[in-house]
This record gives sequence, C-alpha cells and structure tokens, in this order.
Amino acid sequence: MSFSQIVIIGHLGVDPDLKYTKNQTAVMNISVGVPEKLSPKAPMDKKPKTFWHKCRRWGKQAEQLKPMLKKGDKVFIKGTLIYDSWQDRTGNWHKDAIIEIEHLEKMYFEKISIDLESFK
Repeated sequence: MSFSQIVIIGHLGVDPDLKYTKNQTAVMNISVGVPEKLSPKAPMDKKPKTFWHKCRRWGKQAEQLKPMLKKGDKVFIKGTLIYDSWQDRTGNWHKDAIIEIEHLEKMYFEKISIDLESFK
C-alpha cells in the first residue's frame, strides 16, 4: 500500500486565480505562504523565512471556493503533492511541485486554545 498526503496551514499570497480549460473545466490556482518555525534559541531579531506552495483545485469546488477567498486569508489545506512538467516558449522544460487540493478550510480564528483534559 502507498500513501501520499500533505497538510499545510498558511496565508494566501494573492487572490485566487480561476481559469477554464479548453473543455470548460474550472481550475483555481493559489499560492500559500507558510513561515518556518524558529527554534526558541534563535536570535530575537531573526525573521522566519516564508515557504511558498503552489496549490490547485479543479471543477465545481474551484468555482465555489474562489469567491470566498482573498489575499491574506489563513487557510488549512489537505491534498496530494504532484509534479507538473511544462515547456516554456523557448523550449526549456520546467517541473513544479503542486499541491492538488482535496480539502480547503478558511480559518477564521488566529489562535485557538483547547483544553484536551476537559474531553476525558
């Protein structure tokens, strides 16, 4: 059995881009920034790097999600990591890592504290 899944929580870097293929299938592309987690021992003036992830959702859900999202929104994404190959105008081949979105949730609360002991 094989299994590949990725989960990220981050902020949209730009407004979602919704386009349609020649067959009129909707595809939404987003870019999600995830800051690195710094060690508690890191210097106070060190700023975390932001790692950017290309993400994509196809079909009807892409059309439904697009109006609900905007630059800066915090999102939870669960999906599969794929590699997309494409050729530029000069004939050079490129390969992009893209998260194919299976589930996306807009996060409305920045900090949530849950006392797990209360659920015992």
